[in-house]
Amino acid sequence: MKSVVFFDADEKLRDFVARNPVAGHAPVFVAQDINAVPAAAFKPYANAEIISLFTHSDKVANQKLDLLPRLKMINTRSTGFNHIDLAYCRKRGIAVTNVPKYGEITVAEFAFALLLSVMRHVVQARNDMAQNQIRLEKYMGTDLAGKTIGIIGTGSIGRHMIQIAKGFGMSVAAYDPYPDPALKDMYVPSLKKLYRQSDIISLHIPSTPQNRHLIGKQAFAEMKPGVVIINTARGDLIDTQALYQALRAGRVGGAGLDVLENEDFLLNDDIDPNHARCNHECLLDSAMNLKLMQFKNVIVTPHIAFNSVDAIGRIMAISVEDINRFIARKPVNRVA
Repeated sequence: MKSVVFFDADEKLRDFVARNPVAGHAPVFVAQDINAVPAAAFKPYANAEIISLFTHSDKVANQKLDLLPRLKMINTRSTGFNHIDLAYCRKRGIAVTNVPKYGEITVAEFAFALLLSVMRHVVQARNDMAQNQIRLEKYMGTDLAGKTIGIIGTGSIGRHMIQIAKGFGMSVAAYDPYPDPALKDMYVPSLKKLYRQSDIISLHIPSTPQNRHLIGKQAFAEMKPGVVIINTARGDLIDTQALYQALRAGRVGGAGLDVLENEDFLLNDDIDPNHARCNHECLLDSAMNLKLMQFKNVIVTPHIAFNSVDAIGRIMAISVEDINRFIARKPVNRVA
């Protein structure tokens, strides 16, 4: 019988697939990320025509995919797909599917949780209370009502951010190179204008070569003094060193970050020093990330904005449905 291999498989995924099987394929579950599986251990998966992956900061090694000569489809259980080499997949004729919509509400709610926590000093107050060092003057916050939030990217998550912001009585300045006609009254003509108007800036755009370090030294110089930055999208949208300097200078009043540049070097403590991406830049980013966490007005979380019971359920359902549609030659959600 043909097999479909699920990497990064936990009990929830095993149970879901048991209740919602893949047509004509025996499921194989691997707890590890595909990159963490030694090449010598790939023999049991050599006949796999379909694999399902979870998103990681690290790019899936093409050398591992080379060990799967019959591979016809990769399903990534995520919206982002920059961890997969699409050019390589096209060359080999491997279809790639993602989960374009699963966490728009989930991520937007988490982004606002970060924003409220930064604006009202929630984490600092909680930590001080645990140490019996309460000083009310340190926790004086700022209302959101009446403030302007700059939304960069008005896809599904960005649109939900706008809805929540309106509920808080905020003004919205939105920017997207592909504007939504339904939001035409909210767009500003340039990022520069958004920077100048916004008290808070929240990022909801993909990681692309063009978007890398979109928020850097020049952007910080154009922003309102005391601006608050929220990032639940991808870490490399922000130049880490520029953010550190802007926080240090007081140009940025606070930040809520669920994603960081080269975050895999922080989230995993088993990184091989000979790893291809373990270079000077990555090590410098990792050191800067640790320094960011020393600011009391910065809240950093470990890439968990997507992680709700509801969103994970949608990810599993859409992924298995996509795999079955591919088998039936009716694929959807293809990105390659």
